[in-house]
Amino acid sequence: MSVKENAKNMDTWLRGLFIVIFGVIFYVLYFVIWVLVVFQFLTKVVTGELNDNLGQLSESLTSFAFQILLYITFQSEERPFPFSPWPKNEPGALPEPEQDDSSAESGTGDEDKTD
Repeated sequence: MSVKENAKNMDTWLRGLFIVIFGVIFYVLYFVIWVLVVFQFLTKVVTGELNDNLGQLSESLTSFAFQILLYITFQSEERPFPFSPWPKNEPGALPEPEQDDSSAESGTGDEDKTD
């Protein structure tokens, strides 16, 4: 195919439009995730514990952001939500958050440490 034929391909231009739209959505999402980060940090400082609901929301939004990045960098042909299902929080999809020693389950090997 020549450049002229490629330039007339409507699928390419439609993809370009979606890249711009999802790029804007990504930057808004980036801001929202930072707000959640700050709020989660303040929750940890004030209560000493993380807010589970914020953690689940953060994981969901992070998965959506990843879905957008895969699409706009041509790593995936699947258009992100709302053109496909909302990304599920599947075990192993994202790394598990680390736990404090105080909340860690037994069997981690940390029990023998002394202060």
